[in-house]
Amino acid sequence: MKQINVSIIINPKIPDGQKIIRDFEKIICEEKAKIVPCSPDTDILITLGGDGTVLKGFRMLQSFETCLLGLNFGKFGFLTIDCKDRKKIIKDAISGNFKISPRIYLEGFINRSFVGKALNEMVIFRKDIRMVEFELILGSTAFYFKADGIIISTPTGSTAHAFSAGGPIVFPEDRSMVIVAFAPFTATWRNCVYEGDKILLKPSRDCDIILDGQEKINLEQHNTIEIKPGKQLFKLMVPPEWDFWKTLKEKFSWGKGLS
Repeated sequence: MKQINVSIIINPKIPDGQKIIRDFEKIICEEKAKIVPCSPDTDILITLGGDGTVLKGFRMLQSFETCLLGLNFGKFGFLTIDCKDRKKIIKDAISGNFKISPRIYLEGFINRSFVGKALNEMVIFRKDIRMVEFELILGSTAFYFKADGIIISTPTGSTAHAFSAGGPIVFPEDRSMVIVAFAPFTATWRNCVYEGDKILLKPSRDCDIILDGQEKINLEQHNTIEIKPGKQLFKLMVPPEWDFWKTLKEKFSWGKGLS
C-alpha cells in the first residue's frame, strides 16, 4: 500500500500555531503517513485557518492530483470543515473515507500571456475615482457598459466576493462562471451565470486585476484579458455527509422559522 504524503500550512495569525502543527503531525504519523513539504508528490495538503488559508493553499499546489483538506480555525469557513475531532478527520482523510468535491478554477491571460489563476474570483476594478467602460465578449456577442468594476467568479466563489456584490449563488461543483458588475451605470444590467468556455474583457481605462484577494496585476487600457476555466479540476476534500445546501443554511442563518 502506497504511503500517503501529507503537507500542512497554517495561518500565521493563529495563536500557538507551531504547537497545533506538531499536534497534527503526531496524528498524521500515527496513521502511518509521511509529512513532506508541499511538492508535486503531496497527496493531501491540509490547511489550518479559514477560507483565506485554503486560497493560499490552492496557490501553492504544484499538482492538481493533490487533494486539499481545509480545517476551520477561522470564522466563516465555506471551504473548511470543523476540526473538533482531529484524530477522526485525519484518519478518515488518509484512509480515503472523505469525498472529493471537484471544483473549477479560473486562469487569466493578457494578450495570450498567462498572468495568474484564482479559485474564487478575478476582480477587474478601476484604479481611480472614474468609472470604466467595459467591452465584455461572450461567445460572438459584445456588450458595452460602464461600471466601477466587474467580478468573474467560479461557482465556488459565488458565496464570497461575488455574493456580497449581489451575485447569484451557484452549486460549487457546477462548471459555469458568474459575472457580477460593481455599480453598473445602466438600469438594465443583471448579474448572470455563463456556461461558455471563455470570457473576454477590455477596459477603457487602466484597471487592477485582483486574484482571490491575494494578488494584484495591472491591466492597461484597451488590453484584453481572457478568463477561462483551467483544464484540470481542483480537488477539495469534504466529509461523506457534506451537503452544500445544509452548509448554506447554517452559514447564512436560513434555518429560522417565519414565526
